Amino acid sequence: MHNQEPQVYKWLVKSGSILLFRDSDKIHLELDKETSESCLLTKEDAESLISIITTLAEAIWNSPSYIKEPYQGQLFKTADELVYWDLGQPMLYAGFNVNEQAIAINYSGDAVLKISVNYAVELIQILTHFCKQFGV
Repeated sequence: MHNQEPQVYKWLVKSGSILLFRDSDKIHLELDKETSESCLLTKEDAESLISIITTLAEAIWNSPSYIKEPYQGQLFKTADELVYWDLGQPMLYAGFNVNEQAIAINYSGDAVLKISVNYAVELIQILTHFCKQFGV
C-alpha cells in the first residue's frame, strides 16, 4: 500500500511547463522553459501552482515518517527585482516580468530541483506576493 505511484503534476503555463511531484520528503520541481529564459505564469497559472505546491508540502508535512525541520528564518534573498533561493548548486529565481505581465520562474544549475517544505512555504508566499502585482 505504501508503494503507490506519486501524483505527478505537469502544468502548462503561459510560456513553458512545470513538472511537480512529491519525491520522498522533498518536492521535485522541473521547468521546461521552451524558447524563453524563464517559465512565465499568468495569475491563474500562479494560483494553480500555489495550490499544487501547498498540497504536496502538506502531504510531506503530515507524513508520519517526515522529520520536521524547524524554520530558522528567511531563506530567500533579493537582488534588483528578483527573489532567489540558494539551494546549494542550483539557484531558484522568481520575479514579476512587467513587459509580459507574468511571473517569471527560473533556475540555474541542474535541470531538477528538490525543494524542502520550508523552501516550498516561502515559494508559496513569494508567488502569492507577485500575484498581487497583476493589474496594478
